[in-house]
Amino acid sequence: MFRTIRRPFRSLAAAAAVGGLLLAVSACGSDPSDDAKAPTGATTPAATAGASSSDFPLTLQDSLGSVRIPAAPQRVVVLSSVDLDAALAAGVVPVLAPKNVFTADGTYPWLQGRLTKDTELVSTISALPFERIAALQPDLILDTGDYTAKDNYAKLSQIAPTVAPLTSAATDSWQDRQRLVGKALGRQAESDRAVRQAQDAVTAAKATYPGLAGKTFSVTYAAAVDQIVTLSSPHDFAVGFLQSLGLRQAPALTELAKNSVGVGTVSQERLDVLSADLMISAYQTPDLEKKVGESALMRSAATGHTFQVVDLTTITLLRNPSTLGLPWVLDRLAPALAKAAG
Repeated sequence: MFRTIRRPFRSLAAAAAVGGLLLAVSACGSDPSDDAKAPTGATTPAATAGASSSDFPLTLQDSLGSVRIPAAPQRVVVLSSVDLDAALAAGVVPVLAPKNVFTADGTYPWLQGRLTKDTELVSTISALPFERIAALQPDLILDTGDYTAKDNYAKLSQIAPTVAPLTSAATDSWQDRQRLVGKALGRQAESDRAVRQAQDAVTAAKATYPGLAGKTFSVTYAAAVDQIVTLSSPHDFAVGFLQSLGLRQAPALTELAKNSVGVGTVSQERLDVLSADLMISAYQTPDLEKKVGESALMRSAATGHTFQVVDLTTITLLRNPSTLGLPWVLDRLAPALAKAAG
């Protein structure tokens, strides 16, 4: 049994947190060869040190129209994890950012050491904290990673200039998002450098694991026993990322992709379609990992293969790649990649 899913969420992290489908939004992939490693430079606290005042005022075009930014932003609010990542990659620490719902302290593990006490972390799962955002008196709001940006755009724009997705959060590549954010911050050179460094890392990883060439893969997330979600579209970000390492999707999933918008559900009786040289799987709860991941059918599908269970942060980042997050994912998957490569 296989069926596709077409249900939008404000963010994938929010979807998982409320028990929805983590991978429920169809996304088109970036150029697979572009996925890679992050920059290492220090960030500047809640400001744009290094931004050129000659770049401003400037007007940007995004999916919701044009936004005029009168001067180099000094107080930046970001409303998604990918916006936070892009701002930090450009060298700017925001004054407000979303909490990571999967960690106790609300931070993102691949961004450890990059935030300061100047950044307030808030929940954005059920609704945006408009009053708190306004109280911080931002001069720029970045909302480029929001799948429902248009729902809040008018209200946010009354607070400060707001940058929305270039086309949509589901289809914008991490490279295009990084460059858009870099331009909005007046830090294009830093963003371009971050993109180059990021793209170099996947190239390096591919060279490190030449044995991956031609090996098959599958990626799965279980939100419930009857909601075992698998990626299927070759245009999906995670699929493109793994293909950039030389892997190819399991033939059964490639066949299913013909009728898929990016993700779908596989019944527990058909876990055999997930069989691949490298099987990546995540579970909403430990109980689901036991019922699905440790089931006889999953063990049978994984026999003789590399079966890697990852946490919710990792699977979310695979589906929503970012400049600073990609090297972290590569590090997390390194043991499995090495094993699968032989």
